[in-house]
Amino acid sequence: MTQQIFFLRHATAEDRLLAPVDADRTLIDKGHRQTRAVARFCQRQTLLPARLLCSPLVRALETAVQFCDELPDCPRPQVVDWLKIDTPTAQALAGLREQAAQTDGPLWLVGHEPDLSLLISRLLGSELPIVRIKKASLTCLEIEPDRSTPGRLLWSIPCALMG
Repeated sequence: MTQQIFFLRHATAEDRLLAPVDADRTLIDKGHRQTRAVARFCQRQTLLPARLLCSPLVRALETAVQFCDELPDCPRPQVVDWLKIDTPTAQALAGLREQAAQTDGPLWLVGHEPDLSLLISRLLGSELPIVRIKKASLTCLEIEPDRSTPGRLLWSIPCALMG
């Protein structure tokens, strides 16, 4: 049985040089506008998560919460540690497969680079990064959670084209 997995990179946050702690960086106005644009796009395309997972870092959590607030009937985000920065890809892949097996319908992940690109690349069958995810972009894969066969990239859209 196939399942769609959506990857949403967090929206634009404070410059890392201006924040005392990277994990505490918050979204800036541009990031809030990007998140609204993604939510409007998803509403127009009738894209709705069955389950929404996010990194515990502030910018990812803010993106997930605002996305949820802007999109009617969106489930509240659940924080998972395996989506935080620098989680080994094998650990993130195990967490994803476990969550996918427990989820009927589209599973959405809100996280960071380069981790999302590495996870997507692994799901597509590559040990090397073969994609690069821009801020506030949305990528959709189709996988078979109970098999280790490579998934399929259905589409990837940067926020700038969601207008």
